[in-house]
Order: sequence, then C-alpha cells, then structure tokens
Amino acid sequence: MTMRFAFPAPEAAPRGGAPVGHLREMGAVEQAAVLCLRGWCDGANRDTIADSLRLSLGREAGADAVADLDALMRVATRGARRPLMRHAFDCRCVGGDECAFAQMMAAAAMRDDEEATLFACTLLRGPAVFEAVRLAGAFGPALLGMTRGGAIDRPSPSEFAH
Repeated sequence: MTMRFAFPAPEAAPRGGAPVGHLREMGAVEQAAVLCLRGWCDGANRDTIADSLRLSLGREAGADAVADLDALMRVATRGARRPLMRHAFDCRCVGGDECAFAQMMAAAAMRDDEEATLFACTLLRGPAVFEAVRLAGAFGPALLGMTRGGAIDRPSPSEFAH
C-alpha cells in the first residue's frame, strides 16, 4: 500500500526576502541601516533619509553622509550577487538581505572590518565587497550620530511570533 500526500507547494519568498525578524528586535544602528537601505532603494523616501541625516548631524556633515550613503548604495546595488530584497519602508519585518546589510553596517560603524566583510560577502560579488565595507565605514559615524539621541523602545524578542 502506497500513501500519497498532495500538499500544495508553499509560496516561497524571493531569496533574501523572507522575514527573519522584526525591526524592533534590532539595535538602533541596525534599524537605521535597514531604513536607509529601504529609503534609498525605493527612491520615494530618499529625501526623508537625507533630511534625517541633516537634522541629526547638521547641514554639512549631513550632506557628506548623504553622499557617503549614495556611494555605498550604488556599489551595493551594482555589485550585488542578485537583486537585494527588501520590505516596504514602513514594514515592521526584516528580510534576510536587510538583516545582513544591517549587520554589515553595524560592524563597519564599530570599525570591525573583518565582521563587516563577512556580512558583505553574503550580499555582494568579490570586487564590490571591500569597496562596500570601506564606504560603510565612512557612513558608519553618520549612523551612530543618527541613533545617538536616546534609547529606542525595543520590547524583548519574546513579544513577537514569527
């Protein structure tokens, strides 16, 4: 006797787009990195990101940070192994690519280039990795400056069910 089961194939999220967590589970630097990635890639929120940088860092430093982010994102999108998957700007979930990007940015902000390089390798082709890490290091102080304002309300991860 043979038993057969006919289960419908699950709809798979595009590689790198599957939710792996929630924004509120991440540190402030990682949250800011995810929002910068989303805002830059969707185009509609680039001005919001630029305004936030200028507001938190001052006009000149904010303009420099916008230029650093722009250069980083051009390298990241052109040097990606495949299109970088991301969620909507206002989505509370974090996808796999967004998480790797956030971890790369946090490591670079803390000047841990080895760790940043490991995360960059998951997203980018070889030639782009080191340039992206260099640019992430240049943008890192801006991320730290954006998030310096105080503690972000983050509930414990146990409050979320995936």
